[in-house]
Amino acid sequence: MKRDVEKEMHAKKGSNVNSIKTDNRALLIRVIKEHDGISRADLAKVTSLSKGGITPIINELLKMGIIHETGTINTESGRKPIQLKINPSGCYAIVVDWTRKDITVALVDFTGNIISITVYKFLQEDSLDYIVNVIKSRIAEILNTYKDKRIIGIGVVAPGPLDYKSGTILSPPNFRGWSNIPIALMLEKEYNIPVFVDNNSNAHALAEKNFGLLRHYNHCIHIVVDEGIGAGIILNDNIFRGAMGFGSEIGHITINMKGPQCKCGNIGCLEVYATIPKLLEKANNVSCNIDDVRSTALEWEDIINGLKDGNEFYMGILKEEAQYLGNALVSLINLFDPQIIVIGSILAMAGEYITKPLKDFIENKIIARNFNLPGIYTSSLKQASLKGGATIVFEHFISGDMGIYEKII
Repeated sequence: MKRDVEKEMHAKKGSNVNSIKTDNRALLIRVIKEHDGISRADLAKVTSLSKGGITPIINELLKMGIIHETGTINTESGRKPIQLKINPSGCYAIVVDWTRKDITVALVDFTGNIISITVYKFLQEDSLDYIVNVIKSRIAEILNTYKDKRIIGIGVVAPGPLDYKSGTILSPPNFRGWSNIPIALMLEKEYNIPVFVDNNSNAHALAEKNFGLLRHYNHCIHIVVDEGIGAGIILNDNIFRGAMGFGSEIGHITINMKGPQCKCGNIGCLEVYATIPKLLEKANNVSCNIDDVRSTALEWEDIINGLKDGNEFYMGILKEEAQYLGNALVSLINLFDPQIIVIGSILAMAGEYITKPLKDFIENKIIARNFNLPGIYTSSLKQASLKGGATIVFEHFISGDMGIYEKII
């Protein structure tokens, strides 16, 4: 699906004004990354930057090791141009993926490869202070083990709502009552490394945008369904957050005005009906009427295996799940007009058993159904939270935010 270079000549425009060198540098890095290898001449065509505007920035990036030359590109005639690519070892990010069940701490390189990973599963007696100390000790282990790596920042991924500007985890539902955790301040004070915090839905969307199905789309939505439900919404290639960063909390869209109260205080929220725990609860409540009496509760893997075996009961469960999600998606599609929707996280394992009923549900309900129907797919991207958490750090680096770039040059 790689786009032709010539078609992008008018899509990405740079400037030759010295005062915005940072913007041009960010543009060049993104184009090199997107094409997974490109010549200087094609860079100039894509960005509309002159050779004089490109050369000093490219030389600087080569000297730093952020990009490297990887041989020549075959052409029909003339001198073969040298190919530029992102250098995976140019820089690294530490990522903390903080879920409702565990903590994962990883080292990720500039192209999304996981270099090191450790997981700590919560125990019932774990306190917040203990968990924060676990995070700090795992980060310290990485810093001590990989002293030779250029580690430029820490990305923390957590359930929302959170204040991404201050790096504070606010009050996620079903989060053991933990709230108002200034995790960015805690870690920056400990390690003197820039820390960036974002919710798991945005992290998944950024991972899919950089490494998965969303790479070649400008307006798209990524849905996360696990213990909670959220969306990463990308408009004009940028994550939509709203005024304060609390946008896209689709799990708290009301789908039943007479429904039960959600923990957020609203009535009949999507999360009351359509999270994975709710889906399993429903399946376990009625499964004994379908199968032999079970000695253990159904797990998500049991449902996936049942779907593959053609179990009609499990198919019905997913069809109902699609109706719940579809009610929220119709509103999102009418509001944002996305080109594509990707279902990620745990629910993605259901594949066509969730995408087909979703398509059937929305195709007669969206306002532009006669003109445009967005594609609906499931993600196959592994470790999306970690890749997305690293991308958050790398995006700040590429954009020159907080002087990260200047500190390591």
